[in-house]
Amino acid sequence: MNKRKEIIRFAIYALVVVLLNIALQTAFFRIDLTENGTYSLTNVSEEMVNGLEEPLTVKIYITKNLPSPYNNLEQNIKDILSEYALAGNRNFNYDIYVISNLDEEKAESSNDFEEDAKSYGINPIQIQQVDQSEINLTSAYMGAVFIHADMIETIPVINQNENMEYLITSTVMKMQEKTSRLLSLEEDISMKLYLSSSLIGLSPELRTYPEQLEAVVDSLNKINYNRITFEWIDTDNSSKPDFEKYGFAPLNFKDNAGAVTEAFASAVLEYGDNSTSFDVLNRGIFGYSIQDPAAIEDQLNGVVERLIGVGNNVAWLSDHGTLQLYSQNQQQYGEPSVASFVNLASDRYNLEPVALSTDLIPDNAGSMIIARPQPFQPYSDWDLYQIDQFLMKGGNVAVFMDGFMEYIPQQQGLQGQMQQQQQPIYIPRNTGLEKLLDFYGVSVGLSYVMDNNCFHQQQQSASGIMDIPIYFAPQIKPENINTELPSLDGIKGLIMLNNSPVVISEELPEGRNATVLFSSSDESWLVEDAQQINLYNPMMIMPPASFDDKGNYPLAALLEGKFTSYFADKGVPEQPAPAEEAEDAELSEDYQIEMDRISREENMIESTDTGKLFVFGSSLAVSDNLIDQNGTSTNSIMLLNILDEMNGNGDFALMRKKGLNYSPLNDTEPGVKTFIKTFNMAIIPIFTIVAGLLVWLSWSRRKRKIAAMFSEAENE
Repeated sequence: MNKRKEIIRFAIYALVVVLLNIALQTAFFRIDLTENGTYSLTNVSEEMVNGLEEPLTVKIYITKNLPSPYNNLEQNIKDILSEYALAGNRNFNYDIYVISNLDEEKAESSNDFEEDAKSYGINPIQIQQVDQSEINLTSAYMGAVFIHADMIETIPVINQNENMEYLITSTVMKMQEKTSRLLSLEEDISMKLYLSSSLIGLSPELRTYPEQLEAVVDSLNKINYNRITFEWIDTDNSSKPDFEKYGFAPLNFKDNAGAVTEAFASAVLEYGDNSTSFDVLNRGIFGYSIQDPAAIEDQLNGVVERLIGVGNNVAWLSDHGTLQLYSQNQQQYGEPSVASFVNLASDRYNLEPVALSTDLIPDNAGSMIIARPQPFQPYSDWDLYQIDQFLMKGGNVAVFMDGFMEYIPQQQGLQGQMQQQQQPIYIPRNTGLEKLLDFYGVSVGLSYVMDNNCFHQQQQSASGIMDIPIYFAPQIKPENINTELPSLDGIKGLIMLNNSPVVISEELPEGRNATVLFSSSDESWLVEDAQQINLYNPMMIMPPASFDDKGNYPLAALLEGKFTSYFADKGVPEQPAPAEEAEDAELSEDYQIEMDRISREENMIESTDTGKLFVFGSSLAVSDNLIDQNGTSTNSIMLLNILDEMNGNGDFALMRKKGLNYSPLNDTEPGVKTFIKTFNMAIIPIFTIVAGLLVWLSWSRRKRKIAAMFSEAENE
């Protein structure tokens, strides 16, 4: 009877265990204990993947058993894709194709995976592999393909530090936006090839160039809903193109008879009033080369996205001596480059150069960046009016400038030859923009911030390695960063360069709030005398013996809320007439209309309740000096987060902070350090000795007690 009860009890327990396992399979859950939520999705990603209306397939092509530091990449990708699968609906699917990296292990399926990867534009890359004290190069696949409806987006290489959630969500959202834009186009995008038939005989490639370019357009149409048309225009048998409008130049062609005629070899992608051109023939050292259409297919797809307005538009002020988006002479003239920032920001935003002297700020721009305006090209009242009205219309503005302009004079030698450069001269940066900022309640001080807590440079010398403090490169501590702002959340350190203090007015109008983004340490000081400024030889900088103005200084600030127009009580300034219009008026009286016959009144907006103005006291904050190419440094993430906030994409900051890998240790007081050192070196050994003695005494006592017990037994 008892045995029967035991069998029944065992069967019930087994049934409970089986049912519990079945229940847990349907009630799967995970808990992410990481500080930044590295292994869980943000709300914006969950909403995106759960709201998919068209099938989305993510294909990952990755080599098996990748060496360090890529050895965890496959597992990280699997983990994040499984999170998307749990949060998504039935339209989300993913496949991971593992490719063997050893020839003897390669199966037929692995070869098929390689062919598939190459068909999507994913090719193997060379990575280092350390094996038995040898460094070898091995080929590896690490790419991804996104297939959403009829669109395909390829990521040829996934970096080991890639923020996978940001990569997946931003790519899919961009594809969704592009699909919506393409389906709502009022007219097709046109690709026009202006190629003179007189040039075709110069090369066999030129004879078939129209067919090659048309094949590229057909390929682009497969992922752009057939919204691109192609037309070859032989300029020898038709009217000349408006090459000044499109931005390309004619060629001077000499025929067999020696006669020089005008010919064209350029292509134009155009939609509405927007267009982009490229030259078919590019001049090099050894002559002209023909642009391969297949080699620029990806670039042309990017041009299509820009033409139809995929991504937010950001106005980059390009005149008045500001840093240039695209300049081939930056290194030659020592100009700071912003190429890294441009490449990183271009993943989601269209950076459009705007010259206020000739252009109007585009209506579709949601934000504006002013980087390093120069004092020798001051802003006119009309320029300031455009900036002011952009802010009043709800646009957000970011200004990057320090208090001085560095000017390096060149000494002329004999026969006009340049001699050695002299020491820089620092000129106060009086650009005209200052009065606008002052009116809004913020200014950039005419001084530079030096900080004892700064970046240190290691330099080899005859006596060994020297540690040189760069006092004009403050290293921002975590406690001096306002992490309550979403754009700075998770940022635990920054490095700035050539920073002036940002001064916030003590009396801001009601409804306008000012927030310090980050500041220098308590051991910083100001250099205000232009004759004493030294930003070129850090070894000659000595901290002052005593500090009268020692303390931390704001290096960047945000003003938001209600703004009143600077021109509200001044009226609309007069718009200067363009030089071209003035010349036309002098040349032809038939097209002149007297100014007193026609007038137009500007509709000034006098206030806004939703303005945002970011002011950084460094012109180099957006330069390659502080921004890395991969966008993984804290400086890069901070600026990209602010750009997202300026364009209404603040949720992306939550995803981007998961890629932060900089987590410095907290500073420890000297007394605490001494106590910990003493505890480890003295107290722990003493405690160990005392504990050992106590154990030895206990064992000895127990030994004597046992011996006494046996002695008594023997006596009995």
